[in-house]
Amino acid sequence: MANTPVDPNEARAAAVADVKRLMRLARTGALATLEAGGGAPLTTLIGVASDFDGAPLFLMSMLSRHTRNLARDPRASLLLTGRHERGDPLNHPRVTLSGRIEQTAAPHAKVRYLQRNPKAGLYAGFADFALYQLRIEDVHFNGGFGRAAPLTAAEVLITREGEAALTEAEERLLAEANALGGAQLARLAGRTASRPAWRAIGLDAEGLDLAAGAHAARVQFAAPARDPETWRTHLKQRIAAL
Repeated sequence: MANTPVDPNEARAAAVADVKRLMRLARTGALATLEAGGGAPLTTLIGVASDFDGAPLFLMSMLSRHTRNLARDPRASLLLTGRHERGDPLNHPRVTLSGRIEQTAAPHAKVRYLQRNPKAGLYAGFADFALYQLRIEDVHFNGGFGRAAPLTAAEVLITREGEAALTEAEERLLAEANALGGAQLARLAGRTASRPAWRAIGLDAEGLDLAAGAHAARVQFAAPARDPETWRTHLKQRIAAL
């Protein structure tokens, strides 16, 4: 039997959705920088979080080799993958984000990073550590065999409209979400209740990020929310649909 043709628009939309999910859920990634004196690539494991629009955030020591490389040449690429508990890892979605990494002084960047990587709080205040962000210029998605596609930064980053209001209300909205309890959040995550319990760790206009220990899940809204009340309404709709 011949394979059913895949609609190109549907395939691209699915790829964009996979990339956004990887960008929100990843806590580590493989960071490639360029060495001085020849430009040989250096790849290192690094902690990752996401800014409001989805752009990757890093907490890096200025003493690290990759940080010194970036000070000379900010070009870099970041490979993000999901958890591979079953099957062939090469048949699971992954994405390489390329661009330039810059230091950021945005006050919310540290909060967002530590929400996703709480153990980094042990050294986040050290004088040699600073927050950085990847300014995405190119996106290469591979969803598994036969599902590779180039995408654009505009497709995978969300609009920053409403960011100020949602950022200001984030602590309150997360507290409200966590007040639902671990069992309800587990249902939102599509999982069973567990220890450690599921908790809300971050939000943006398009949804809510959840975590339970090393596990993470994304609650995606059907439409963006530009203000706290609309965001609450979208979350209630997701709960009602359970």
